[in-house]
Amino acid sequence: MTAEDSASSSAERRQQLRQLGHDIKSHLGVVTMGFQALDGVKSDPEEFAEIYAVIQEEGVKPLKESVLALIELACQEPKE
Repeated sequence: MTAEDSASSSAERRQQLRQLGHDIKSHLGVVTMGFQALDGVKSDPEEFAEIYAVIQEEGVKPLKESVLALIELACQEPKE
């Protein structure tokens, strides 16, 4: 591998990490706002269930995927 290839690989890895960081922050925002919304609808079971489902689908599930992708990236051997 040439120095140019190594620099390109390193830049690509940094970009992937930046994107994953952005994704994690976005999904955490969904979860945080969702919990705040749940607090306001405690007495309405239907609304509570609807917001809970949104938190799961748009916050928790994608957050899990992003964290797994981050772990996978962290465990990859650097290209030489």
